[in-house]
Amino acid sequence: MSQIRDLIFGNGERYPILMGEDGLPSYWVTLYVTEKLRTSHTQSAISNSLGHLIHLKLWENINGRDLISEFEQGGLLTDEDVYSIRDHCTLDTRSLKKWLKTSEKNVVKFASASTASVVPIQKVSNDHAANRMAQIAFYLEFLARTILKAKLIEEAVSNNIEAMKKLLLANKPKGSSGKGLTADPNTKAPPPKAFDRILSIVKETSPDNPFKGEEVKYRNAVIFEVMDATGMRAGEILALQIQDIDFQKGTVSVVRRHDAIEDPRKKQPVAKTNERTIPVDKAITNRLREYIMDRRAKIPAARKHPYVFVTHKHGKYHGKPISNSTFVNRVLKPAVAIHPEMLEEITRHGFRHNFNYKLSKKIDAVNKAAKENPKIKPINEKKEIQIRKELNGWSSDKTAETYNLRHIREEADRVMREDMDHWTNRAKKDN
Repeated sequence: MSQIRDLIFGNGERYPILMGEDGLPSYWVTLYVTEKLRTSHTQSAISNSLGHLIHLKLWENINGRDLISEFEQGGLLTDEDVYSIRDHCTLDTRSLKKWLKTSEKNVVKFASASTASVVPIQKVSNDHAANRMAQIAFYLEFLARTILKAKLIEEAVSNNIEAMKKLLLANKPKGSSGKGLTADPNTKAPPPKAFDRILSIVKETSPDNPFKGEEVKYRNAVIFEVMDATGMRAGEILALQIQDIDFQKGTVSVVRRHDAIEDPRKKQPVAKTNERTIPVDKAITNRLREYIMDRRAKIPAARKHPYVFVTHKHGKYHGKPISNSTFVNRVLKPAVAIHPEMLEEITRHGFRHNFNYKLSKKIDAVNKAAKENPKIKPINEKKEIQIRKELNGWSSDKTAETYNLRHIREEADRVMREDMDHWTNRAKKDN
């Protein structure tokens, strides 16, 4: 099957490319990426788009179709094709491939797929399926207009292509509305005590520490401590450079450096939000200083690049910046595995939720103190949103409000319980 490879050009640009079964780049997909995605999309976004197009090719294989040949002959998708692709987009790619392997036939008609199959086909979220449909719609429009370029002078041809795209987009599954519990990122977020527990597990002196080697234990402990103190994303932690740390002022900065020449990783970790500077406790900068000066500095290869966190295991990658896969599989997962029933919901993004929860608590403390001391200025809702946006690198007020939902619900629950207790006690007195 097709697979995605990442190229690094001389100027540092990361260029994801779709390789066909013949080992060569897919011509039409590469043309689409170059003309439509390359200048406006990040490496990660392009890779996601290619993943959606791989899913489309899987639909072609299952149904014995070749859309390029059909377009060359002037044919476009029928309404039934669009509905079939819509249903196909709801299926998990890996699960579907597994189902195909266990099927009696290597190629079957999509309509014959049954829930009675021995291997159930898992589904993706509506948001994911909608993104697939959108990307497929834009790709097929590009494909049709490019292949039928000579015929576009005919108004009917152009209109038919536009109608095909609109029908695909109209059949996108409805995603989350942005309201309710399903839209709250805190719904599945672990409680604060889970983060306290994982920080105690990864402490280099902890008997529960799952990592081997003193250097690795220290590095991983510092990584978790920085994530907890700053709310930085995993990609931002992995992209952190020594120059981003101000040891005198006690700050850590998030800097956007897409397509950095000095980064040797094919899949470059980058900041997804706005640049920002986050104040941290002196203990954090001291820990970072010790790691950089006393541990990282001992590795010759680490002196050839500015990235803070490096691989300590001897071998090909010794001293190079740690990759995203290394972070997930060798840093996060082993720590979570120590206490899975409590920590299994902790993800790279989870520390961001906990950071904002703790921020809410701090703001509450300031406002409480302001009531007792007129010299202390309270923090109103507008100011709170500004603070949250600045520390998290957000542009939208709504995002800042969303990440405060856990605290708001906690306060609402407290008020309701106090009210219930009041009426319960009053009822007892009346009796």
